[in-house]
Amino acid sequence: ERVLDLTLRNGMIVAKVDGKLVGWGTYSQFKDYLGKVRVLIHQIMVRKEDAYKKGIEEQIIRELEKYIKNTLNFDKAYYIGIDSDNNLQSVFMKLGIEKSEFIWYEKEL
Repeated sequence: ERVLDLTLRNGMIVAKVDGKLVGWGTYSQFKDYLGKVRVLIHQIMVRKEDAYKKGIEEQIIRELEKYIKNTLNFDKAYYIGIDSDNNLQSVFMKLGIEKSEFIWYEKEL
């Protein structure tokens, strides 16, 4: 099923500034142990040191959220991030993404 339907595969958004790649973010769909399909946003990576000041991480996450809500029709997204990454934690706080009782973060879209 995953091979035939492109929406079930992992997806990626790329951020460019002046034609140069400065960051990307990926999402994956998966079934949890109860069989519920969830969407996980992970690997938000940026190349520039001042990416937080320009809001590149925030823009990547917003675009992924918009795609997940409008195209994949999910109302909730889950996020994986390193707790020690202060820039990412600041972006999560700014976007209203909260830590769940599990290892990930979550947000109603």
